[in-house]
Amino acid sequence: MVNSNFYKNLGPRKLTAIIDFLQDVIEPTKVHEDIAIHDIKILQEASSNDISFLSNPKYSDFLKTTNAAACIVPKDFAGEVNPNTVLLRAANSYFAYGKLIDFFYAPIKSYSAKIMKSAIVADSATIGKNCYIGHNVVIEDDVVIGDNSTVETGSFIGRGVNIGRNAKIEQHVSIDYSIIGENAVILAGAKIGQDGFGFSTEKGVHHKIFHTGIVKIGNNVEIGANTTIDRGSLQDTVIEDLCRIDNLIQIGHSVRIGKGSIVVAQAGIAGSSILGKYCVLGGQVGIAGHLNLGDGVQVAAQGGVAQSIEAGKIVGGSPAVPIMDWHRQSIIMKQLLKKRPK
Repeated sequence: MVNSNFYKNLGPRKLTAIIDFLQDVIEPTKVHEDIAIHDIKILQEASSNDISFLSNPKYSDFLKTTNAAACIVPKDFAGEVNPNTVLLRAANSYFAYGKLIDFFYAPIKSYSAKIMKSAIVADSATIGKNCYIGHNVVIEDDVVIGDNSTVETGSFIGRGVNIGRNAKIEQHVSIDYSIIGENAVILAGAKIGQDGFGFSTEKGVHHKIFHTGIVKIGNNVEIGANTTIDRGSLQDTVIEDLCRIDNLIQIGHSVRIGKGSIVVAQAGIAGSSILGKYCVLGGQVGIAGHLNLGDGVQVAAQGGVAQSIEAGKIVGGSPAVPIMDWHRQSIIMKQLLKKRPK
């Protein structure tokens, strides 16, 4: 049961309405009653009023015993199922489930167009229509924030920052030296646009290099909680459209991340490295500086990348090697350990 303190249930929804909303699901071939669906639950917990989903085959046995009224399954699913459960087949069942969540639930917390009295907004700042600016927010001179945006409690927007429409900026976010596109989601505690780690050293003295670049973030980008994105030294730091940056990530100065790329928690990308389009970095991956990862590169969790990688390659290990080589290395290491004299 979804906690009503934090979320509201928009149901019940008729099964035919669910099918119409999802659009890309194949309607069940057998005749079914147009029942009311009250909730979305996992297969093990679903009742005869609920809908569920299957995306990972290891949970397919639960379809035999589930009480769910309906279940979204992969298009080619051929396993056993409770005869009382209606199957809705989708090319991407997990994506369909993600859409369905939006059809059933919404946050309880909502915002009206308002600037709270404790907020400090510079006279030269431009705040768009229907925006909410929360308690103790500081917005400096010449900032531009687009229509329908929210800036929550304690956040700081530095001088000259430009943020597009429909931004959602959570609590205690700091943004400086940045231009951000539309539909940005920036989760609590993120820090964007601070100095990078740039020093020149002479005779034991570390001289700080003045950073003259900025951060450019495209449209429809999400930045996770407590992630840091340094501004560029000479070249700008760039996060292109549709990227998803998880929590607790460090992105160094002058890094460029291509369209649609995903970076998972605790990864770090050193300065001036470039990721192509639709790359994926697993959790705790480290990318050394001044490297180039081509389009579609994937790095398995905890991989350490010390050399540039051609487009489309999948690598793992530290130092990172082609993924099958990494698996072979792991097998050989286990075999060697078994052969050790006792």
